[in-house]
Amino acid sequence: MNFKHEKDMLLFTSLHPILIMIYADLNWYAKSRHFVDLTITETISTLAEDKKLNRTSSSHRECRAIDIRTKDLDPFLISELVNYINNKTEYKRFHYLSSGGQKRLAYFHIGNAPHIHLSIHSQFGIKSE
Repeated sequence: MNFKHEKDMLLFTSLHPILIMIYADLNWYAKSRHFVDLTITETISTLAEDKKLNRTSSSHRECRAIDIRTKDLDPFLISELVNYINNKTEYKRFHYLSSGGQKRLAYFHIGNAPHIHLSIHSQFGIKSE
């Protein structure tokens, strides 16, 4: 497991355990099927950090979201990773409803830098501040 920042490595175990489990599955899939080690670029954030990044969701502050680097991944692999995790039947109860009305765990997001945003439903949120 790789982290862009030491801060996120230290905060990783403070994430919701279900999110950690789902990420471990996705990371294992990427490594075993595609020989790719995923890199986490963001875990838990503060309100100030979210404002700086113009985030509208509280998912990172609630310990229920991570961002995964995609700059070294080809578009087909990104799509396959997102589809793999979104389509696992055993994770359906953890899906969140996007602002566009889609139930999912992950999606490819451009944002400040392209990444896979992996998140679980807000009912599993933990206050980090």
